[in-house]
Order: sequence, then structure tokens, then C-alpha cells
Amino acid sequence: MSPTDVVCDECGMPADGVRCPQCGTLNVRSFCRKCNAPLTKAAIRAIEKATQDPKVRRAAELMDHAAELEAMLGHAVPLVSEGEQRLEELLGGKVEFTAVEESQTELLQEYRQVVKDINQLFEEMLPPAGSTPQEQFNYYSARKIAVESVRKVQVTRRTGWVCNFCGCFHNKPSECCEPWHGGTWIYETIEQEETIREYVYKD
Repeated sequence: MSPTDVVCDECGMPADGVRCPQCGTLNVRSFCRKCNAPLTKAAIRAIEKATQDPKVRRAAELMDHAAELEAMLGHAVPLVSEGEQRLEELLGGKVEFTAVEESQTELLQEYRQVVKDINQLFEEMLPPAGSTPQEQFNYYSARKIAVESVRKVQVTRRTGWVCNFCGCFHNKPSECCEPWHGGTWIYETIEQEETIREYVYKD
């Protein structure tokens, strides 16, 4: 952001928006709409206040625990209420509601209690009375809770190059003594785990 930019008195953003230094997304609000990075001094102050909020720290712990329980249940969590459904979707996408084995009953009960506790904490997270719309936006954005989850993805990568000269396998064309004859790249598709961070917050 240049010192000569025309800046909004309320939100501190330039009229043309600002590009997030972390992910490159163009924004017109004080927090990045994609990665939630703070883009203004007001946003940084809001995060500082949020990190001191015991409700935020407790909610983050419970969200991680809920994600662990959901994985242990094998995503076989039956629909009980709209609140639970919303949380399950935020934790990892649409859940397939199937029957739960008898051995998982205790886990399910614990999961439901954790969901209830999280919803209660979210309900208690309210901005100070008289806050402007921008201050309310900063308040909730600063209280977004990052939940890590692991998913398996398929990745295609090059494993080597087979030359036309003698049909030998090389890591790259320059390893062949006569690469000008051409060759063929060899690819393989593998499955690997990818860690993703999803932000959950009170709407």
C-alpha cells in the first residue's frame, strides 16, 4: 500500500483495494477473503485482542478435538441438528450420514458434547456494543479458527526420460549422449497426503 493511496477513514483500506502479500488475492476489506491474512493496522489490533480471548483459545482446542473424533468415527456421524450439520460441513465438507456401530456410541456422545460446547462458545463471541460494521467484521475475522485436516490427493509427476537413440532411461535429456534424437517423458501418478487449513468462525 502506497502512502499516496486514498484511504477509507473507517476501514483503513485504499480505494483500489490491496493485494494480499501472502496469497496475492485482491481485497477491499481489512482481512484477506481467501487466506484471512490481516491487511490493515486495525486488523492486526483485532487479532491481538482475539489471541488474548480465552473463548477463542478454547474453541480452537475443541475444533481440533472434534476433527479427531470425526476421523475416528469414519465420517459416519448421523444428522441430529442443523447446528451439528453446519459444523460437520465446516470441518471437512459434506458428511455422509450412515449408521454408527455400537462400539462407537461413546465416541459419538463425546462428539455431540464437543459440538454443543463449540456452538455455545460461538454464541458467546459477540463484538462490543456500539461496534461499527467494519469493527464487527474485524472482530469475527480475527476469531476465525484454523482447523487442520489431512486428505489424500493424486499427484502426477515426471519420473524420467527414455531416449530414442538407444531406448535407455535417463533422469533428463541432457544425460543422453545424443539427445537430439528425441525421446519420451515418463510420468507416474501417486497418492499422497496433503494438509489443509480451513477457517471456521461464527457467522
